[in-house]
Amino acid sequence: MTYDAGGARPGHGRVLVVGMDGLRFDRLALAPLTAPVLHALMARGAHGTSLLPYGEVDGQAAGGPSTSMAYTDSGPGWSSVLTGVWPDRHGVTGNDFAGADHARHPDFLSRAVTARPGLRAVAVVSWPELVRRGILGATAGQVMQYDGESDGYATADRLVARTAARLLTEDTPDVLFVYFGSTDEAAHAAGPFSARYDDALRAQDAHLGHLLGAIAARPADERWTVLVTTDHGHLDTGGHGGDTRAEREVFVILAEPEPPARHRLDTPRLIDIAPTVLNRLGIPADPARDLPGRVLPPPAPTSEWS
Repeated sequence: MTYDAGGARPGHGRVLVVGMDGLRFDRLALAPLTAPVLHALMARGAHGTSLLPYGEVDGQAAGGPSTSMAYTDSGPGWSSVLTGVWPDRHGVTGNDFAGADHARHPDFLSRAVTARPGLRAVAVVSWPELVRRGILGATAGQVMQYDGESDGYATADRLVARTAARLLTEDTPDVLFVYFGSTDEAAHAAGPFSARYDDALRAQDAHLGHLLGAIAARPADERWTVLVTTDHGHLDTGGHGGDTRAEREVFVILAEPEPPARHRLDTPRLIDIAPTVLNRLGIPADPARDLPGRVLPPPAPTSEWS
């Protein structure tokens, strides 16, 4: 089997993508006791950070010197993760999702289902706007939403984790997107250096552990790729939407039982998630879609998820 330009080996694997809203990587990196599952995943896999593009992308002007190309809000961030293109193409520049072009730039679950109609794609989220605004629409497979805005994200995230773990235990998903929002809610309320933020991170880390445990209990011949990412950072005092480094820094963690050895990802971007998912599912790139991101290379080999 041949390798693509990114160094990854395509195949009919399965993929779990976990989104943790507003999670600052510097806070995660300094919290091994608060987030032991995430730290173990980084140790056995690969990870890296990048900055949401500012001013220009690929040499093209992007809104002038005072405007971030990717906008440090959740609507643009998760749209970039899911579609594989920046806001200049998917059109989302705020949390109202005004200007979204989902028809030309669908989410990676919809792309996967279109390419392989028998594929089982599922999304479970606690931010209902991802569904209400159509970024996860009727073509994305099975979409399940809980309402963190009304019920609180601690409650909604717990339901998301329970549902996703049940799907991994009782069903056979090929690609699963899971969204947790508690870290962002906590940072807005008390800042990313607060005890409340630590509690939110601890809870999300435990949720991830349950999902990895469910994967570990699945048939041994399944090859799973796990990706964890965020949409934006936060100011030290809490809040985002500006162009500071603290708001623009994002991360990607990638783990899977595939060689060659690699523990650092070179500046992984949000738009690299979608092509990586499609690659691991064994879906060839569609030149008509022209995804600008790159396929992330595999990390060090491992055979255990728990």
